Amino acid sequence: MSIKVLRSKEMLHPIVLECIDRIYKEVIQAHSMPFALFETGRSKDRHQALLDKGRTRTAICRHRFNLTTDPPLYATAVDFVYFNGKWSWNIRDTTIKSWYFLFGNMVLDVCPELKWGGTDRKNTNYTHFELRREVLLDALDRYPCVAP
Repeated sequence: MSIKVLRSKEMLHPIVLECIDRIYKEVIQAHSMPFALFETGRSKDRHQALLDKGRTRTAICRHRFNLTTDPPLYATAVDFVYFNGKWSWNIRDTTIKSWYFLFGNMVLDVCPELKWGGTDRKNTNYTHFELRREVLLDALDRYPCVAP
């Protein structure tokens, strides 16, 4: 079972691609934020492995994609992770957690099309950004996706 992390942008929804460009230019570069794109798409096997390890909580995955269909089904979520020489998800560290809050809120200011997992009280995931449902539905006829 492959659990390779994918960082390729080819399977991403075009609106997500636009957001990533804005995030890099207007948040990460403009404010020297210690974040990098960690994961874009996710294979079925990787998602199942993460479910089995308890690293994700839901069977529905906005990271999933299928490029072999016509038209391709795009992934609609990405993960940005704190990166200061090495990756860190350690939100017990108050400094890192503060960075996540600052970054997440800045991303929402720059990309209102996105929903941030850091604002979800039920399943808090500070690394996760996905297209808002209304944006997905509005663009569904032009850009079909795996999990609307």
